[in-house]
Amino acid sequence: MFFSGFFDDFSDSFKNRSAEEKYDLVFSRPGGYILAKILGGGLKLSPNAISLLGMFIGMVGGAMLFRQDSLLYTGIAGFLITLAGVLDSADGQAARLYNRQSQMGRYYDAIIDNVVFISCYIGAILYFVDTYTLLGCLALGAVSGAVHSIKTCIYEYYKGEFIFFCGGTDNQRNEDADYYREHFVRNTLFEKFVYIVLVDYVKKQHRFKFRSDEVTKQFEQAKDKYGSDFEQLFLSETRGALSWWAWVSGSNVMRNGIVISSLFGHFDYFAFLNIASYALFLLAGKVQQRADQRVLDQVNKWDLTQSPNEMTQLQEK
Repeated sequence: MFFSGFFDDFSDSFKNRSAEEKYDLVFSRPGGYILAKILGGGLKLSPNAISLLGMFIGMVGGAMLFRQDSLLYTGIAGFLITLAGVLDSADGQAARLYNRQSQMGRYYDAIIDNVVFISCYIGAILYFVDTYTLLGCLALGAVSGAVHSIKTCIYEYYKGEFIFFCGGTDNQRNEDADYYREHFVRNTLFEKFVYIVLVDYVKKQHRFKFRSDEVTKQFEQAKDKYGSDFEQLFLSETRGALSWWAWVSGSNVMRNGIVISSLFGHFDYFAFLNIASYALFLLAGKVQQRADQRVLDQVNKWDLTQSPNEMTQLQEK
């Protein structure tokens, strides 16, 4: 039977189940897994090739949003944009399933996601030229796009940090711009383009994040000293904050908002609401800071010179 044992290694395709959004668990990851097995396992496409396929499909869908007066065109666009999102999941799942992970592949993800969303914004907003004028459309699209970019890169920052502090590896974290200036190879034109986009990306993360470098260092010290005890503490105290980021800034919310509003012929409503949602973004930042403070309060009770057994006894008291 074709599907016999098909999902046996499904759990191996996850980075960290605790960091996954409910939408991903019930839709993107199962769909991405099927495509990863077909494209990566059956057709032997590399994860980067799957990424590029998703980018092309998403760009076509984004361009089709120019026809928001046609339910057929917008419906097809919505399907293609959603499929691009599933392929965005499939490339990483294929990399983990077939041991084809690479640092460049991780950069591909961030860049391709941005390219697809830029295509959606351009295609969708230009439909309203008669309503807002070309200049008005460009201004609305630019401001909403900038807010979108800030929100999603901060969500990815906290998601990467969450995975790392809950037992993951350094490859889920973004270094600062100075690190990439020193270490990123820029021999080809494409690598130079990736470098420019990447430096801009991490600059935004470090400019708009709500956690100071000093707090991060304290977390790193506690993780090094107490290992799984700190990881469990961090998981329990900050998982709720990560859910806030997913609802306010997650790519799934943004993608579905674009598709649904466009189906009703009102991407402009989404653009205005997205700008207004910056207030929710700031609120999510406050939620994150409170969660970080709870972790710090507990860590500060731990003498970093104590042994893990002594720390456990202190917790029990």
